[in-house]
Amino acid sequence: MRYTLAGMKVVVVGAGLAGLTCAKVLREHRAEVAVFEASDGVGGRVRTDEQDGFLLDRGFQVYFTSYPVARRHLDYGALDFKDFDPGAIVRRGAEKSVLSDPLRDPKALVPSLLSDAATLGDKLRTLDLATRTSTTGTSAGAEDGETDTSMLEYLKSADLSERYIDSFFRPFYGGITLNRELTTSARVLRFTLGMLATGRTVVPALGMGEIPRQLSSRLPEGAVRFNSTVEELLREGERVVGVRSAGEEHEADAVVVATDAPTAGVLTGEAVPEGAVGEVCIYYETDGLGSGKKILLNAEDGAFVNNAVEMSNISENYAPPDRHLLYAVALTGMDLPDTELFRRGIEDLSRWYPDADFRPLSLRRIPYGQFAQPPGVHSTLPENRTETPGLVLAGEYTEDSSINGSMLSGEKAAGTVMP
Repeated sequence: MRYTLAGMKVVVVGAGLAGLTCAKVLREHRAEVAVFEASDGVGGRVRTDEQDGFLLDRGFQVYFTSYPVARRHLDYGALDFKDFDPGAIVRRGAEKSVLSDPLRDPKALVPSLLSDAATLGDKLRTLDLATRTSTTGTSAGAEDGETDTSMLEYLKSADLSERYIDSFFRPFYGGITLNRELTTSARVLRFTLGMLATGRTVVPALGMGEIPRQLSSRLPEGAVRFNSTVEELLREGERVVGVRSAGEEHEADAVVVATDAPTAGVLTGEAVPEGAVGEVCIYYETDGLGSGKKILLNAEDGAFVNNAVEMSNISENYAPPDRHLLYAVALTGMDLPDTELFRRGIEDLSRWYPDADFRPLSLRRIPYGQFAQPPGVHSTLPENRTETPGLVLAGEYTEDSSINGSMLSGEKAAGTVMP
């Protein structure tokens, strides 16, 4: 017999991926759910803005189809995923090298063999690393039986060359973890290598914002209340019994706080991980660079642009007909004025494509892109269940900083609500 929560009232604070997944699971068990969202739309940091016919994801994001938890909650067919080609194009000024898995990308066989960004030994050791991580757990935060070190220490212990680490892993994982120094936990590297080895790297045809929109479509109309900041939690003795928003009180049998870590810490008083990493995503219109469907990695010392990609090559919906959209990601310069960010981006990109015309469209500063994930942090993260009756936490910071981690946390939070 299916477990039911009929008659139970739950307030979810935050309509990001964790909050929406939690609300979806609770509704599947017939709970009455109200989601309070401070902004004007769903998705949190996973949103897509439309500007003059261009689709601008808030930060460069991709989806791994092998995510073990996220795929339980998403209809892949409806999202109409569009694929990146495996591997990457490593740029060092005018020099270009292609690195790819020839078994998954046969057309890249010869360029990959000729690439001087990695030695033959590097390529063989990378295949070995990918094979060893192909049976990874449900999240990067899950214990994988290996001593947790930094990514840099882990790669060096695998006997990869310094040139290969600098040319490929710094910009590639800089794009994933927003940390080019590779001081992030090696658990994240092992988990993402497993995802890359066993699935595809994609985006929904109409932008990353389609993922939270699909989740929210599983909720009753009006279940998500926009522009509704929760000012405080209501308490009776030690128990949380609801929330106050816009001066009104809303009672609940349980409250799930599914915001980012800093907001959750302020609202609940619970201990949450400190530290953050961010990015600046700069969008340009071009006449087409001919870069295909691979990510472009900047291997130069002192790089401003860490990575870039022609998103309109991945999905033609990202740009109007006969126009092209380039995303460029910088991991520094958060406080620079817009004009300087655009200029510095063009300066780096023009070294790769000196004859191209890069026309600034827009940019997004994202100071809190992820919570910081140094070695050892995952074993210290808070549980979904708190010691406060009626209060549950949901968010990437209880698992790992990824779409999969966010949705896993939401799923676990829903399970915690169930008596």
